[in-house]
Amino acid sequence: MVGTMWQDYETREFAVSGNSLKDSSSTDSSNTLPGTRTRLLRNYYGLPNESNIQQIAYFGEFAVSYDNVIFLNYTHRFESASIFPKANRNYNYPGVSLSAIVSDIFPVLKRGNFLDYAKIRGSLAGTARLPDPYLNQSVFVNNQASSPIPAYSYGYYNNNPNLKPETQTTYEVGTELKFLNNLVSLEAAYYNTHNKNQISVGFRASYATGYVLNTQNAAESRNQGLEISLGINPIRSRDWNWDIHFNFNHMWSKVLNIPASIADSLDYYVSDTWLYANARAGYVRHRPTTVITGFSYLRNNKGQVLINPSTGLPMVDQNFLPIGDRNPSFTLGTINSLRYKNWNLSFLWDLKVGGDIFNATDMYLTSIGKSPRTADRKVSRIIKGVLNDGNQNTDHPTANTIVVTPYNISTAYYNETAGMPDEEFVQKHVNYLRLRDITLSYTLPQYMISKVNGLKSLSFFATGNDLLLFTNYNGADPSVNGNTAGTKGVGGFGFDYGTLAAPKALNVGLRASF
Repeated sequence: MVGTMWQDYETREFAVSGNSLKDSSSTDSSNTLPGTRTRLLRNYYGLPNESNIQQIAYFGEFAVSYDNVIFLNYTHRFESASIFPKANRNYNYPGVSLSAIVSDIFPVLKRGNFLDYAKIRGSLAGTARLPDPYLNQSVFVNNQASSPIPAYSYGYYNNNPNLKPETQTTYEVGTELKFLNNLVSLEAAYYNTHNKNQISVGFRASYATGYVLNTQNAAESRNQGLEISLGINPIRSRDWNWDIHFNFNHMWSKVLNIPASIADSLDYYVSDTWLYANARAGYVRHRPTTVITGFSYLRNNKGQVLINPSTGLPMVDQNFLPIGDRNPSFTLGTINSLRYKNWNLSFLWDLKVGGDIFNATDMYLTSIGKSPRTADRKVSRIIKGVLNDGNQNTDHPTANTIVVTPYNISTAYYNETAGMPDEEFVQKHVNYLRLRDITLSYTLPQYMISKVNGLKSLSFFATGNDLLLFTNYNGADPSVNGNTAGTKGVGGFGFDYGTLAAPKALNVGLRASF
C-alpha cells in the first residue's frame, strides 16, 4: 500500500492590546480606554496576523505472512514541513512489527486442554513531532514604548534557525495467551520510548543574546512501562454469564537532558502548572518527568530539618528542588459484567496506588487561617529539628528546644519562605479506590417488541458515576488536574488548587436500535 497526504493550515487573527479597564464585568477589548488601545502587528494596517503551516507526506506499507502463523509488517513515512528551515525540512521514520502464533507453530503446546492460544509480538517504530510555527525565526513585534510613532523590535523569544523535528522511537514486546477453553486470557506488553531532540521553548539563558527566552533542540527523555490485561470468564451458561477484566499499568520515566543553561539541581518547568505559591511541574536531570519542584525545608547531611536559632522556625530552601513525584506506583482497573437472562449489571473499579499531590488549596486556606491545621494555633510547641548553629552537620547536632506559639507569630509561622514551604503541602503516597461507574440494564424480550416494525431491540438502564470513593487524600478529590488536557508536557495532574470533587451522578434512560 502507498499513499500521500497534503495539509495546509492557515490561521488569521485580529488582536487589540489595551489597558485601564472601564468595567470589570466586561471582557471585550472596547472595555479599555480608547487612547491605550493598540492594534498588534499587521492589524495596525487593517490586515490579519497570519499563521501558515504546510505539510506533505508520502508513506507506504508492506505486509507479508507465512502459513498464517508468522506476520511481518513494515511501514515507512517521508514528510516535509514548512515549520523548519530548508536544511531540516525533510525527515522520515520507519516502523516494523513481527508476530508469531506459537501455539499453531508448535501444536504440542495445546495438548492437555490447558493452553488454547499463544502469540508473541514485537515492534519498533519511529515518529516525529512538530513545534508551533515560526519558532525557527525571530520576528518583530510591537514595541510599547511611549512614542507616538508605531515602533517595532525583536520580542522576548530568541527563536532558532537550526530547529529540527523531535524524534520518538518506541520498541515494544508482548504476548497474548488463552487458557482452559478461553476461560482465562492474558495480554502483557513492555514498552520503551526514547524521545530525542525535544524542542525546548521559553527557557532562560544569558541575556547577552539580546533575548529573554530561548528555543532549542535541547531536551531528551525516556518513558517505560508494563501493561497487563487479564480476563476471566468463570461463569458461562445460557442464563448466566460473568466476565472480569483486570487492566494493570506500571510506568516509569527519566529526564535524560534539559537545556545546558539550567543548573543540574534546578528545573526546566512547565509554566501552566505554576498555579499557586512556588510549586510546579519541573524537569530535572536524571529524575522522573512527573516531578514536582518547589521550596523545601533546609536539612543537614542527615536529613534533619534545620531550625533558625533566632526564631525557632524551620529554615527554607528557596531553590526549585524536587519535593514530590506525581507518578503512581501502579494503577489497576477492574471491569465486572454480570448477566442473568435479560438483566445485566456492569461496574468499573479504579485503583491507584502511590503518587504525590501538591494541595495548594490547603496551602491557601492555611495562609488565611481556615485550614484545619491552623485550629491549634494557640497551642505552644517545639518544631522537630536541629539548630543551624554551626554544629548541624556534626555527629552531635543541637536539638531544637525553642518553644513557639503560632498564634503569636502567625505571619511567619504559616509563611512559605519562613515556616511552611511548598514541601509541607505535598501529600505523599496518595491512594484511592473509586467506583467509577455502575450500570444496571434490562433488555425487553424479543417477543415483546416484535410487533413494532423496524424495532430490533429495546432496553432500559440506570447508571451511577463516582458513587463511592475510598482514599487517604486529605483534599477534595485525588483525581485532580490543575489544567486541561491541552497543557504541554505530562500535564497538570497532581496539582490541586480550588479543584472541585467529581460529582456523583445518576442517569436513567432507554436504548433502542432499529
